[in-house]
Amino acid sequence: MHYIRPFAAARRIIHCSTLALVVLSFASGASAQTSAKPVATPGFSLAVFATGSGGLMSAPDSLAVLDGHVWVGYANNGAPDGSNGAMSLIVEYAQDGSVLKTYQVTGHNDGLKVNPYTREIWAMQNEDANPNLVIINPATGQASKPYSFARTLHGGGYDDIVFKDGQAYFSASNPTLNASGKNMGPAIVRVVHLDANSYTIDVTPVLRGSLDASNIPFGTVSTLNLTDPDSMTLTPAGDVLLDDQGDGQLVLLNASGGEPRVQFLPLLGNVQVDDTVFATARRGYLLVSDTKANVVYKISANVWQRDAAFSASTGVAATSSTPAVPAYVGQLDLRSGALLPLVTNLGSPHGMVFVPTDDQQ
Repeated sequence: MHYIRPFAAARRIIHCSTLALVVLSFASGASAQTSAKPVATPGFSLAVFATGSGGLMSAPDSLAVLDGHVWVGYANNGAPDGSNGAMSLIVEYAQDGSVLKTYQVTGHNDGLKVNPYTREIWAMQNEDANPNLVIINPATGQASKPYSFARTLHGGGYDDIVFKDGQAYFSASNPTLNASGKNMGPAIVRVVHLDANSYTIDVTPVLRGSLDASNIPFGTVSTLNLTDPDSMTLTPAGDVLLDDQGDGQLVLLNASGGEPRVQFLPLLGNVQVDDTVFATARRGYLLVSDTKANVVYKISANVWQRDAAFSASTGVAATSSTPAVPAYVGQLDLRSGALLPLVTNLGSPHGMVFVPTDDQQ
């Protein structure tokens, strides 16, 4: 049995029992929430960073940051397989929220990441099927033609992107399940060849959609069926963190040579999340896109816990015995899977990014 080294930050996060109590209290009070506006937890403040202007500049989703400039992908409610002629807009902002440059791309943008090795922006379109990738060079202000893929092994598209050890990885989203409801294709793939002449990309499977993994809170081993691979990020330890959104869990992969080592974190209360990010400095702010509200919000605090994890939750639907929990952004306990609310009553939070303002703190 293989285990990934624990997160250093996990030891410093609030005890899971306390987090669970706060989350349950939040859920029990959800029905009393009457304000239509987002509400920040004491200790945090909320402001509008950017607002979509409509048309091609609507439905913000993925976020990225490079040299203090913020990049936002506006998907404009196009079909996630690109079938309705979807067009998206990638917008580069200054830190004051002013627009610097825009790039129109073909398809429904859902993945947006900085390639740290080339300092380019990779924009992935069409997470359900027919994926394509556009590479933007911020230094020249030029965007590539769309790179195409061969028929995907899992039957869907590609969603998010991470870069690790000089390699690029994609989450294999919207898999076609077999008759037993199993994902027999890959959940994560790695780029093996990117041809700048033919504008094609070849990939190879890295993580299977059905596999054994260790449960982080309890250490037991279970067979996972990853039916909804979605967002990805790198942890401070350099491991790949994959959001298996529809199944309410996060999957942790250490793919540095040899057999991949896999753990999973069931999210407390059947919460589903989209992006997860880590605070990379004590000074800075979180940005989160609220797709339905057509707004990118800025969450500020006097000080952040370095390496702490934060996730955007879609909320929890009401049951016969509990009220609904509105969508929110919270701090994630990586030991228990509890998500402590920071900003509540959001419409549909998706993309997130942490913007450091003082790397020396």
